[in-house]
Amino acid sequence: MNEYLKNHLARIHDSLYLSLITIDQALSKEQATIELAHELSRLLTQMDRGSHLKQDLKEAEAEAYRQVEEGVTHD
Repeated sequence: MNEYLKNHLARIHDSLYLSLITIDQALSKEQATIELAHELSRLLTQMDRGSHLKQDLKEAEAEAYRQVEEGVTHD
């Protein structure tokens, strides 16, 4: 994995980390909360606006496929 892909994955991780915590809490309590609703709205807004998250996902996807096709396993 090269630095380009690592950087995009780190940014994706950071963008999704708090969302996943909120979703995990809702699943463990088996209850929808206002925090969950807000977080889902935030994610949808990010995707609709063509956010950095969406661009990072596209670029990381393309780079991951490229590396798999080339047989790249590490720097």
